[in-house]
Amino acid sequence: MSWQKFHPDSLAWRESEHQQEKLITEEPSGLKQIMFSRGATFNSARTGYGVLLLVVSGSLQLDDGREVNKEDLLWIPAGMEKGTVTGRCLAETCVFELLVSSPLGPPEIRLIKKQAFTWQSFDDPVGRPTQPVQVLMEGNLSILRTRFVPEYTAGDHWHDFDTWYFITDGDMRFGHEGVYKTGEVRQVTGGYSYGPEEPGDQGVEFVLVSVGGPVMLHWADIEPAPKGKLQ
Repeated sequence: MSWQKFHPDSLAWRESEHQQEKLITEEPSGLKQIMFSRGATFNSARTGYGVLLLVVSGSLQLDDGREVNKEDLLWIPAGMEKGTVTGRCLAETCVFELLVSSPLGPPEIRLIKKQAFTWQSFDDPVGRPTQPVQVLMEGNLSILRTRFVPEYTAGDHWHDFDTWYFITDGDMRFGHEGVYKTGEVRQVTGGYSYGPEEPGDQGVEFVLVSVGGPVMLHWADIEPAPKGKLQ
């Protein structure tokens, strides 16, 4: 499927020791929502995938003393020994867990705190208006945080690589796909154009994860999408 819309709130929790899980999708890569109880221990597992955690609510304290709080991201590369990253939850903590195929992503563990990154212009090669971004990670796994004001609309465009959108505040309409609200997730295959993107009355903020390379913006009326327009 060239695009998918996920409503985690519509899924039932599955109970396990000290946590609950929702399996959101296994294609094109695994995405879960996990709820840890207060005081639960966190232990990273050895896996052939890199793991990107996005904290939706709550906080956990790693055994090295660092805290991972709401809207922080934690990257754990593939192949780490089980228990390389450990800690405990300071409150009931909800996270998204996205699996990323090896060897994508940096080889080291990274704790990403949005306040450590400045907002900057997103340079459009043809000079069209864009919205400011925080560049949280670059490379073959690229992560941006961006805000759209209510008055801004992004016309039909496409990206080179498979892309995930995590709506963290507000809402936005993606063309014929409908409106995505806070807590919902969008996945789109690279090479397809879509749009317009129209934020709601209060604007929207979201985290964008590009799996395979940098976030490159192509306007479909100037550079037609190689796979056509999403249907």
